[in-house]
Amino acid sequence: MIDLDNITKEEHYQVPDGYFDEFPKQVMYSIRKENAKRRNIWLTSIAAVMALVICSITIVRYMQNNEKEKEQMRMISVQTEQLEEQMVDYYSAELAQMDYLYY
Repeated sequence: MIDLDNITKEEHYQVPDGYFDEFPKQVMYSIRKENAKRRNIWLTSIAAVMALVICSITIVRYMQNNEKEKEQMRMISVQTEQLEEQMVDYYSAELAQMDYLYY
């Protein structure tokens, strides 16, 4: 068994002067720094999600507007065709009357 009373009490490690005076400040600085990193990660995550949501909404609205424009163009095309048919019918009737009157 080792006799603890006969062991020399030498200090094998040295601590810089004022180390324990500054130690609490260093610990608090490390904690704040870690909390700031966590907060930055959360803020970055939230910003990324918000950007994704905004882009999604923009794309959906663009597609909806594009569909509305296509529908409007279809309606204009149908109206134009109907107008052309009416004009052809009108002028055909007018020409037929003119032919009848001049013969």
